[in-house]
Amino acid sequence: MDSFSSLSRADSFIAAGTVSVIYAVDENTVIKARPLTGDYERQVYDIEIRAYERLGHHERIASCEVTKDGLLLERGTCLRAILQSSPPIPWAMKLQWALEAADGLAYIHSKGIIHADVGCHNIIVDNANHIKFIDFAGSGIDGEDPLVCYEWCSFQPGNEIGICTDIFAFGSMLFEIETGHAPYSELERTLEMGKLVTVVEGLFSQQKFPPVETLAVGSVISGCWNGKYNSMEEVHRDIARCCEKYSEGRLDQATLGAAKKPLSAKISSRA
Repeated sequence: MDSFSSLSRADSFIAAGTVSVIYAVDENTVIKARPLTGDYERQVYDIEIRAYERLGHHERIASCEVTKDGLLLERGTCLRAILQSSPPIPWAMKLQWALEAADGLAYIHSKGIIHADVGCHNIIVDNANHIKFIDFAGSGIDGEDPLVCYEWCSFQPGNEIGICTDIFAFGSMLFEIETGHAPYSELERTLEMGKLVTVVEGLFSQQKFPPVETLAVGSVISGCWNGKYNSMEEVHRDIARCCEKYSEGRLDQATLGAAKKPLSAKISSRA
């Protein structure tokens, strides 16, 4: 691998997060730079290393190699970017992603890890159109308090961060996969962030959620939000049932609508 100094040139810059900067290495790999300053930044970076080492190789986790310069990570396309910019995505693909995401989060939990920032922004899609989880900076390991938290559209008020809050956030992620936008995204266009967080937190506290009755996985989304599930294995089971209904043609065609169109053979936009 080239030295970090050569990787840090402007034309390889991809994104800057709260902890690390991400640069392109090649078409298949990025590097998440090791933070050089800040106790918090170093702490959450070290947690991410521990998480990736704990998770090892799994088909729903982006591959990672630890180097002195940072984390060499598998490169893919952000799921949220795909949902917001691609042509209509067929239901078979959406259901596949939902099932794969449930499998991935169940595996993460099985390793004693609470992701603590579950969402479409922390999932990539690879060249074969399969999803993988990323970004474990600040996640909770073996009961340790996470040092990060969920997005405004995925935060469950009143509960300590744990499996149940990851499941709640997964419900918001499912909603975004199916509809293409986050819960209460219409409020995001009219409210500044502080007010948005307060308003949506209040709605969630009152068990007021966007309607999901007409959605293909609406019952699963509702179950995630309303505390029906105790584990991601249960969520995976019910998504699998939705997949069976789809394959047998038992999902309401009015619900599926015009989204049932071919996905382009290859997603060309890559982070």
